[in-house]
Amino acid sequence: MTCAGDDTAQTAAVEADPQVPDLAGRRLTIRADGDPEIGTGHQMRCLAIASRWVSAGGSVRLACAAVPAALAERYRAAGAEVAQRATWPAADVLSAADAVIVDAPHLADAELEVLARGTPVLITVDDMGARAVYPGDLVLNQNAHATPALYRGKTRAQLCLGAPWSLLRGGFARHRAMPRPVPDAVRRIVVLLGGADPKRYSAPTLDAVARAAATLSPAPEVVLVVGAANPALPDLQRQAARLPGRVTVRHDVRDMPALMAESDIAVSAGGSTVWELTTLGVPMILAAQNASETGPGTGLQAAGAAVYLGAFEALQPQVLAAAVTGLARDPARRRAMHQAGRRLADGRGVDRLIALIARLMAARQLVGRQPVQR
Repeated sequence: MTCAGDDTAQTAAVEADPQVPDLAGRRLTIRADGDPEIGTGHQMRCLAIASRWVSAGGSVRLACAAVPAALAERYRAAGAEVAQRATWPAADVLSAADAVIVDAPHLADAELEVLARGTPVLITVDDMGARAVYPGDLVLNQNAHATPALYRGKTRAQLCLGAPWSLLRGGFARHRAMPRPVPDAVRRIVVLLGGADPKRYSAPTLDAVARAAATLSPAPEVVLVVGAANPALPDLQRQAARLPGRVTVRHDVRDMPALMAESDIAVSAGGSTVWELTTLGVPMILAAQNASETGPGTGLQAAGAAVYLGAFEALQPQVLAAAVTGLARDPARRRAMHQAGRRLADGRGVDRLIALIARLMAARQLVGRQPVQR
């Protein structure tokens, strides 16, 4: 267990070529929720873990209080069980689990403490370092701004920090291996506001991007991706039909790696999607929907992989439009951003995480699965 003033946390080593062993039926429980208010980012990034865990011979259960139907279908298609109920007592989360992943910032610190005492291996997926305590074995924060200082005095867990630990599905690694040249002229701009867009930023963002694109020659296609938990789909489709140029709306996209890989600029919120774009080297214009997206935006701009425009709520349409046209007309900058992104993330974060969890589970088994003092 961790107490204030404890500085014993260690940063986990980044393996260049992580090898995932045969998990031989090992059981993983993922505690994560998703709905129009929470968004779907927590469950989407954990889906990458679930898919890889099952493919390595393990079993997965998503323990959730809410999940969009389309996303639940994806978990089942990956071979995972989806268990939805209003409340999740610790005993139910822990039941039959060899490891538990928690990606749920709304869970109280006390709930994490109980889970840490009861499970062989506990992993917390985090974005802000805002908890008072991080019990368990691993803390994963994939963001560019993540440093050990965020967790000083809060944990004895190993820290898995930064873009090498990005939780990406296998398709991103495949497309990364076949990069296409950055063209002089932008042919497609993709707009990504997450799986839910609870504050309805999609409409003004699409308007500004489409009108900016229409001023370019040749005018690129603009594609708005509407997530599975976004209730505004019909309104956005009608809006797209009224806008100038080639503007299309895609809903609940299943092959996101292919869509991103074929895009020349992305206008995006600062959630987990940015790591998908980063590993493919897509030049990005970012804004923050909430406080948790500020760090990724500023970190990626500092790394040269993105243009960060601040909070969506304060973003003026003309500023966004100028950023789009400016980047579209600067192929040298887009090439530099492409290279900067690819240097940050390689698409192997899920394999690194599962390989590390497997070693921890094996160590617990060697000591007879006795509770370990953390």
